[in-house]
Amino acid sequence: MPTVLYRSRALAFARLHWPMLACAALVAAVVLFIRIWLGFEFPIPWNDETAFIAQAFEFSRTGSFYVYGLNSERVVMWMPPGYMLMLAAVYKLFGYSFEISRWVSCLLYLGAFGIGMAIVRSTLKGWRQNVGLVLMLAAFLSPYSLAISNIARMEGLYTLIFLLSLLAALRDKYGLGLALVLLGATVHYNAVYFLLPYAVLVLWKILRRETLSIGPGELLALVIAALALAGYGLFVIKHIHGFLSDMQFQFAYKLGSPVMGGREGWSLLGLILLIPFLQLIVHRRLGAEAMLSLYGVAFIAMTLNGHNMWYYFAYNFGFWLLLLGVLASTAVLGKTWWRVGCTLIAGCLLYQLGHYVNRSTLEFDSLKPRLSMLSRDFLAPHEIKRVRTFIAGLPADATVSFGYSGVEPYFFDDFAKAKARWSISGHSVTQVFPARALDYRVLCDSALFPGYLFVYDWDGYPRKGKDTSCMIFSTRVDQGSK
Repeated sequence: MPTVLYRSRALAFARLHWPMLACAALVAAVVLFIRIWLGFEFPIPWNDETAFIAQAFEFSRTGSFYVYGLNSERVVMWMPPGYMLMLAAVYKLFGYSFEISRWVSCLLYLGAFGIGMAIVRSTLKGWRQNVGLVLMLAAFLSPYSLAISNIARMEGLYTLIFLLSLLAALRDKYGLGLALVLLGATVHYNAVYFLLPYAVLVLWKILRRETLSIGPGELLALVIAALALAGYGLFVIKHIHGFLSDMQFQFAYKLGSPVMGGREGWSLLGLILLIPFLQLIVHRRLGAEAMLSLYGVAFIAMTLNGHNMWYYFAYNFGFWLLLLGVLASTAVLGKTWWRVGCTLIAGCLLYQLGHYVNRSTLEFDSLKPRLSMLSRDFLAPHEIKRVRTFIAGLPADATVSFGYSGVEPYFFDDFAKAKARWSISGHSVTQVFPARALDYRVLCDSALFPGYLFVYDWDGYPRKGKDTSCMIFSTRVDQGSK
């Protein structure tokens, strides 16, 4: 009898929630297909992965973030350690591999999608909920978004954290939402953009002379976040000179492009900021509709000012959340004039979402998934095996460069076992010169490498963008190539 009751309840749940179940099944199928069948073809290995995985791998082995290959003199301090700590914990539990590093991002992305569904379910009902699900599919199935589900960078982790903080805020747990944003600062400095909704919240409460109650659980979350930030602060103080040097490098890179993308970016930001401003005036409250819109603005501001191709996914998430906010507004206030206005706004936002979902960009066009990728490998398994055999035969402390091409994570475990050392060609990841003197250079080329990367191959061993074998060169004057 209990089995029959369980089945009937399951069927009733499926009939009631079949749109959400269908969306979840579709996204899971696409994400898992990419992870399993295009594991290193979309996107191809990237040198950012080398940097982040290397610190996580070393921490899992030695308890230190020092990586000789990134900087022979000190710990690299250009990024908060939250993502690397999480990866290190995974390596401790399951062992190390490049595959498992990308699997972590895959699972984080699916987790973020699950939170996104909870956001839609919490804020919209009826036909609006179904529209919200369709918009979410557009955002999550964009190639720009799918890329972060299969690359060992921190976008998957901080996106999950920020969406979870939004969900907490939508459930009136503002303290928990803020705590999660603060915790996100230990993963990436992009957390600063997501302080916007809470700055507006505080200002709104002051202007309205309203109280803001924080429950015991939320207070505990804030204390934990403060302790995490304090721990990171102590880590920074311990390595303050390296931190200042690496931050100088980061700011120089960011300021090499116009702030917020220049006039066009500022114009876009100003226009979308009008949406939560209007919602606050019309609804006379900071409700779910305005909070959704503010988070949408934060995602877009992060992208405008980030000047990073891996941030392009956030355009999709930003416009999706803005559209959810507009849909929620029409449910709260049903007056004809407001609905007409919201329809016009939604039309403009929908156009923007459609544009950013699969636009053409110089950086990404050559990386986007295509059917031809199914019949090829970024790097043939026998070539990976051959390089591993080479590493196993190296003397202790021998140094090898792969040109900081992104293939290094295939071999981290092999270097650790051989007690040899991989290295970049430059002095460090934030300082090119003086170049290092190394024992060997391994050149692993692939036709999947976009040509614009070749300008960085300044060490005398440039890639050609062809499926050649991994060529091993001795850089000692008394030996030849292998």
